[in-house]
Amino acid sequence: MDVIQHFELYLIEKGFAQKTIQSYMGDLKWFCEYLKTMGVEKPTDLRRYYITSYKNHLLDLKYSVATINKKINSIQAFNRFLIERKLATEQVVTLRKDRIKVAAGSVGEVEVFSEQEVNQLLFFVQDRSKVSQRNHLIVWLLLYTGVRVSELCSIKLNDIDYLTNTSFSFW
Repeated sequence: MDVIQHFELYLIEKGFAQKTIQSYMGDLKWFCEYLKTMGVEKPTDLRRYYITSYKNHLLDLKYSVATINKKINSIQAFNRFLIERKLATEQVVTLRKDRIKVAAGSVGEVEVFSEQEVNQLLFFVQDRSKVSQRNHLIVWLLLYTGVRVSELCSIKLNDIDYLTNTSFSFW
C-alpha cells in the first residue's frame, strides 16, 4: 500500500465525510501529477517551492479562488499526515501564506434563515396532518446538526446508533 492509500485510510479513521475524502483524494491525485511534471516521483518529497509553483499553475489555468484554496487545504491535510507519520519533518503548506485572500464582498455570501423564518418552518412541520414524520426529521436534522444534504440523503438504517439513539456512525 502506498502513502496515498495510507492517507485515505487516515482520513477514514479520522471520521471525515465520504465526499470530503473523495475531494481530498482527487486534489492530491492532481497535485501528484503536477509533481511528476516537475520530476518529483515521491509525494513525500514536499518542498515549499512545489506548493507555490502549483498554486501559480492553478491560477494560470484560471481556476477559481475557492477551488485553489480547497486544493491547498487538501495538500495541507496531506502534509500534516506526513508529519504525523514521520514521513516529513516540515510544514510546507501554511494556510496564512498559501490561501488566496479574497476581498470582502467579492464572494457570494451564504443566505441563512432568520430566527423568525426558522420558527415559521418549525411551526409548519409540527402539524403532523401536513408533514410526515420523515420530513419532520429531515428538517430537524438539517437545522440542528450541520449535516450536508448529500450526507443526509445517504443515511442508511445501519448508520444509526440505536444504543444512544442520537448519533450516526458516518459523522
